[in-house]
Amino acid sequence: MNWHCSYRLCGVLLLGMTSLLIPVFAGCVLVPGLTQEAHQLLRKQSISSTNPLPPINAPANSIQLEILFVERPASDPTVSEKLWREIDEVGAAAPGLRQLMQQNGLRIGTVGASPPPMLQALLGMSRQIEDEYSLSQCVRRKVVVQSGATTNIDVKSWLDPMEVSLNENGKTTSKTFEQLQCVLKLRPHRLQDGWVRLDLIPELHHGQEQMRHTPTDAGWELRGGKLVETCYAQKFSVTLNTGEMAVASCTNAAETTLGGNFFGQPKQLQPKQKVLVVRFAGMHKPETLP
Repeated sequence: MNWHCSYRLCGVLLLGMTSLLIPVFAGCVLVPGLTQEAHQLLRKQSISSTNPLPPINAPANSIQLEILFVERPASDPTVSEKLWREIDEVGAAAPGLRQLMQQNGLRIGTVGASPPPMLQALLGMSRQIEDEYSLSQCVRRKVVVQSGATTNIDVKSWLDPMEVSLNENGKTTSKTFEQLQCVLKLRPHRLQDGWVRLDLIPELHHGQEQMRHTPTDAGWELRGGKLVETCYAQKFSVTLNTGEMAVASCTNAAETTLGGNFFGQPKQLQPKQKVLVVRFAGMHKPETLP
């Protein structure tokens, strides 16, 4: 008699456990008191609610820029005087500033939305260059910057101590920097629909990375970074329409000038030379990102 009772009790327990596990294997847990239609509605809502976070709004009044770097041997025709004959240097800077920048080894200019043939070849937009230095040496990235905000363009970094010669007021001084990083601080400004002004200032970041009090638009902030020497005298601005480009490089890649350290290889017998191109791609239209 006791054996029969135990057998029946085990059967009841197994039946109860099976009834509890069936809803779990079916993909949902039934809530007592709800109809089958209510359970199906709850299940659909739980599946559709995959992203509970609110949508992210893209920043308004932002400027889209495309930044391109090309590095080639300094003796290559595509980075020589032939390139600069097709670039407008006169409209990019006032005569006094242009002379000062050339004394410091810097060269800047602008081109239209349809790049001239030599620049097209340099950027790999045409097939005039067919060697190991063509497309593989063209580095591109896109940035979106709020009008009036700043972003840094890292042009070149040096592990060895580098000598930099600066010419100011007709006097040349030289200084050696440890762990030098050549940076262009870029601040774009929206002028009107389809027009922007780009303000660029060369900066010499050097020394060890550590926490420092840094001046910002909001005041002094404690930030990590190197010591910064800003070359205010070489600040330049260019005005671009949609699709137009600003071009910057050096006058002599082998010299220890500011431009040589930014875009060349000072004191090298066969230096390579960098060319920076900043293209104004257009205003960023406000939209809701998924």
